[in-house]
Amino acid sequence: MNNYIPINKAVNPVCIYQGNEPLISKTLGVDAMTFNFDGSACEHATCAGAPEMFIKVEEDGLYYFGVEADDTGSLTIAGEQAIKKDGTPPNGKLNIETDSRYLKAGYYKVALSYTNNAYTPVSNNAAAFNVTMDREPIQAGKYEGNSTMKREFSPSPKIKLWTIEKESTITCEPSKNVEFEFEKPEPVTTEEEGNSQTKNTPVNIVVTVCKDETENVWRCRVVSASGGATVVVRTGSFIDALLTPPTNEEDCIMAVNDLNGYQSGEGLGIWHTAEASLAHEEHHRRQWEDAYKFYWKHLKLQEKLEEKTLSCDKVKDMETAIAAMDLTAVNASINFMTEVIAYIKKLPDNPGDRPYCAGQKVLNNTTRKLIRVAEIKGWSKVPTNVTEPGIIEPPCFLPPVNEGKTRSMAIAEVSTPLQLSIVDTANFMKGEITVSFRNEGNEPVRIPDEINDETADYFFVTVLRTERGDVRILNREIGTMTFQRPLNYRELAPGQEYSVTIPVCLDEVDLEGWKQCSCELETRYYNQQGKDCFLGVLRATARLTLQ
Repeated sequence: MNNYIPINKAVNPVCIYQGNEPLISKTLGVDAMTFNFDGSACEHATCAGAPEMFIKVEEDGLYYFGVEADDTGSLTIAGEQAIKKDGTPPNGKLNIETDSRYLKAGYYKVALSYTNNAYTPVSNNAAAFNVTMDREPIQAGKYEGNSTMKREFSPSPKIKLWTIEKESTITCEPSKNVEFEFEKPEPVTTEEEGNSQTKNTPVNIVVTVCKDETENVWRCRVVSASGGATVVVRTGSFIDALLTPPTNEEDCIMAVNDLNGYQSGEGLGIWHTAEASLAHEEHHRRQWEDAYKFYWKHLKLQEKLEEKTLSCDKVKDMETAIAAMDLTAVNASINFMTEVIAYIKKLPDNPGDRPYCAGQKVLNNTTRKLIRVAEIKGWSKVPTNVTEPGIIEPPCFLPPVNEGKTRSMAIAEVSTPLQLSIVDTANFMKGEITVSFRNEGNEPVRIPDEINDETADYFFVTVLRTERGDVRILNREIGTMTFQRPLNYRELAPGQEYSVTIPVCLDEVDLEGWKQCSCELETRYYNQQGKDCFLGVLRATARLTLQ
């Protein structure tokens, strides 16, 4: 049966698990075990008897899910793993993992899995498994201490599970406009040292098919389209002037100067605030949101996908047709992402640019507080000026997102003496390639000397394309990185080369299916950060055959 069934196409849906109790209540003294809650008989499952299980989504919207387990539990929705709660020792204890999905109204096939690891003695072992689903963010249970038995499950509503007799024959209904849903998980703030990051999450375009009996073809229908971005703020590189304000005049002078200089300075000073870093990163996240929503319509992705047809004579059953359309949707989503990424990477991100202005606006609230404290304490040497924030709105101000109202996008990929090439793909199957920068000009050129295994994904976007039209992005992560310190640089003299090895992630590449295919490997270097260095885009390609 299909992973997604519209509500009006589900024949005889029956709720087989009302969510009154956890799937596995807390139990002591158990051996290692694995349970797959696929509807088959199971002494621990109250939802036994259904060959396939579904969740019911009453209306379009954002839905939140949680998995609690001791040790490992997972939830898969429509064939895609939504949550996996890791129980790797010493974390083999009851706690929760959460996630969210934008879902259209209908029934979605789900699979639930629970694994209890072996511990010695067995009498100290415990089993517990609970899955929640709600329109509101999932609430955590009470997890103090290590005892599973003394802990409480989440108070959020437990998941309800359905079985469906069959899906009625689908005839083509008129296409319904699908808006792109941008997901914004709660930002993460950590006291670790390092750079703050805004990372995009993969685009997910869900499609189904309908049978056009008049034309004898399967037609594609887009069910939903979603993506998002996560934010991580690291505060270990500065003193938070809001949480730990200066206690003497000398420190207060330094703090006010550091805060006032954020917008125009290079990197952070000793004094800063987590709120300002968050404003900076949330500005980046708004860039992703605006760009995704613009390009979803600008590229007419729904219209192009729904133009696709498959002959009913060649493709006999609906599941095969959906599988074929799914592959088309995957390729479309990646091409969609590459357009958005190319745009985002061209947006300026140096001191004086809009993300820094957004941070400066928030910093000024703290600056004014420090000035008032200085006045009260009689610290007469503390500056009283407050930096005027620069332009912040709109986050995406370059065309085409801003519809050509400002300067041309021709700022990138212009002729430059700095050239990029792919010089070695021998270790491609081991997850790395070597690229080279070469200065073909008559003057020295500087580039940020910050490319390593941790940061390479933020400077490079690497794509693999086959002659058949398949495409995959080979980055582990994609996003923006805000350096919390001045950048290091490497200067290339005329004719000088600099080579660096960068990672490529092959997790989404069909290594077997693509063998012997002629592939094009493309990598693009993006940089909009730094002082007196190359800013812009460099592109390099190479041909290769997967062996």
